[in-house]
Amino acid sequence: MMQDFAQRLALGTAQLGLAYGINNTTGQPSLAQAAALLKAAQEIGITLLDTAAAYGDSETRLGQLLPALAKPWFRLVTKVAAGSRSEVTSQLRASLQRLGQQRVYGVLFHDFAGQQQWPEAWGALQAAQQAGQTERIGVSLYHPWQAEWLLEKRLPVSLVQLPLNVLDQRFVPLLPVLEAAGIEVHVRSAFLQGLLLRNPEQLSAFFAPLRGKLQRLHQLAADYQLPLEALLLLFAASFPQISRLVVGVDSVENLRENVQAGQYLTQFNQVRTALATFAEHDDTFILPYAWPR
Repeated sequence: MMQDFAQRLALGTAQLGLAYGINNTTGQPSLAQAAALLKAAQEIGITLLDTAAAYGDSETRLGQLLPALAKPWFRLVTKVAAGSRSEVTSQLRASLQRLGQQRVYGVLFHDFAGQQQWPEAWGALQAAQQAGQTERIGVSLYHPWQAEWLLEKRLPVSLVQLPLNVLDQRFVPLLPVLEAAGIEVHVRSAFLQGLLLRNPEQLSAFFAPLRGKLQRLHQLAADYQLPLEALLLLFAASFPQISRLVVGVDSVENLRENVQAGQYLTQFNQVRTALATFAEHDDTFILPYAWPR
């Protein structure tokens, strides 16, 4: 069961290149800690890493650390900024160089607005795909209308990444549509950057309107003897149209805890339908870029 769940996960590597997340108290891990994390992920059965040029020195660190691991290595998904065709080509070349790879599994545009502004950017990704530098191309999304726009424009998208958690269920109705279009879906933000794991009583005044809902969520997990982390991970991975759930961790122990969520599937199935009621309809609370700094 846990091995199956591990194969649904992708390891997010923003934490390897940055001090990332609302709950991060340890900062960026050392190179030795990062090496131990990758080795543990491989042993656990995780087969995909998610990175980006914008994640500090994440790509560079992966390029340093991957050769020391047993083969087969991880599949990699990275992200670049949209721009002119030559700029995108140059960025991807630089990413591959930092990663020490000739090809990656997927390349995404990091920002939706950029690919709207630079429609010729898709030509660069298609050329990379045809040259065998990447298997899938696409874009990282924040809003459902963006997915609808991509589908309407019939762009050559074969991979998207999007946020999904018990509060942010905006994309759920679109999952079957994306699957029908042949688009692989990776999801992120199962913990909403750690917000969902915080003690509701200790949240800042900005999040006060969420306290009642989060207290109910914590109580539901306790009633079914279901660790909150497991409930949140299993929810984000529970939709059959989702290929991978991207999780970011800062220690091997943290990674193992995430993978152990798979052993709570029986309890999770008892609360699954109740979780639809936790959907939050105020975007202010589910889009981290809207939070006060």
